[in-house]
Amino acid sequence: MTVARVLGAFGKTVIALGLIILLFAIFQLWGTGVFEARAQQSLDSEFTDLLEASSALGPAPSEPGTAPTAAPPTPEPPPTATAATAPTATAPTAEPTIQESGAASTTPSETPSPTPTATPEPTSGPPEPDPAWLAMLYRDEGSAIARIQIPAIGVDKTVVEGVRVGDLRKGPGHYPTTPIPGQAGNAAIAGHRTTYGAPFGDIDELEPGDQIIVTTIQGQFTYEVAVQGEGHGHFIVAPHQVEVLDQDFRDHPNRLTLTACHPKGSARQRIIVVAALVGDPAPTYSRPGQEDLAAPELASENLDETTDTEQTVTATPVPAPTKEATPAPVPTEQPENPTSDAAPTEAAPTEAAPTPAATPAANEPQPAEPVPDPTPAPEEQEEQEEEGVAGSFGEGLDGDSDGMVPAILWGLAALAIWLFALFLGQRWKKLPAYALSALPFLVVMFMAFWHIDRVLPSY
Repeated sequence: MTVARVLGAFGKTVIALGLIILLFAIFQLWGTGVFEARAQQSLDSEFTDLLEASSALGPAPSEPGTAPTAAPPTPEPPPTATAATAPTATAPTAEPTIQESGAASTTPSETPSPTPTATPEPTSGPPEPDPAWLAMLYRDEGSAIARIQIPAIGVDKTVVEGVRVGDLRKGPGHYPTTPIPGQAGNAAIAGHRTTYGAPFGDIDELEPGDQIIVTTIQGQFTYEVAVQGEGHGHFIVAPHQVEVLDQDFRDHPNRLTLTACHPKGSARQRIIVVAALVGDPAPTYSRPGQEDLAAPELASENLDETTDTEQTVTATPVPAPTKEATPAPVPTEQPENPTSDAAPTEAAPTEAAPTPAATPAANEPQPAEPVPDPTPAPEEQEEQEEEGVAGSFGEGLDGDSDGMVPAILWGLAALAIWLFALFLGQRWKKLPAYALSALPFLVVMFMAFWHIDRVLPSY
């Protein structure tokens, strides 16, 4: 009897665990899609209102590739007109130029002053638009920012700003450390492949030349999928290879990068699709309260900084011999002479000593060895994100470990309700006890699934 009870309890436990796993699978495949569809409806209306409101404030989106320029040639006609009104100077050929400048400086004293001041101002770049329009361009995380359309695989989604877990639950998310789609540089968007509507579920089917259309308040921009590898439209990288989000690409510098987990239902790798911008990019304006969007180039500047630091390290021993060789007039040939001057009899051994010291200075490109740091530390990732450089593919693709504790607590609460239902069924009636406990159990289990999905990477 004891063995039968133990086996019966074990069988019931296994069946219960199987039902819980089945419920979690239903939540992942069906429940998350319902949530994403409702979020997309609200984002669509939000983005439509954003386009209408921004059209009345900012630059015309019909000319995304042309920077607005001031009218510098307008001050040029006045001096020509004044020169024409002075017909007295007709003697030599060289004098008219002097007389034109003199006439312009004597007759209208105010005309020469605006001409030199107005010309350098337009060269600085496009004028800053209305601050309210800039706030619509650079939005907070979780807000609608663009619309992406991929006709080859039937994608038509509203893009949300941010790649956190909560952001990618609404739809494709734009990496805040990259430029806005349509602007110069490498704009990047992440998305799910299995859950939450699976907006990027079929990006592995994209072929070179397929179009990706992105609409922002700056206009509509078309990208074409670039050739990768052996004629494919995608390539696979490791989860730590975030250099695909850098900004220093020679081929297709103005690009759109799509990222997702690979293969489907797993987060072992990342699938990357690169598309090149067709035409000129839109003007890039400074983000309110932050530096210019060229900040993501720090990923390449860091490499320069390492070489600079090493150059300073190799340069530090150099001043020592230069100080000893101050009487010598030529500084270039002195690194070898000071040692021979200090010890004339030991010239041969001393010359052998500076050569190894000079070799690291000559071989300064060797710092490429410490460059390939595959997995940066979490502290370095936080510093990179603060500086505007992506330290990872974001919580939405990597998983948020902060959801582990809430998932455990909600799971324990669901287990407590389950045990209470069993106890109440033994003390009272089973069917009424199970019926009363079913609704609270499902609600608590839903919250547990919600946080478990937050911990898991983006499938």
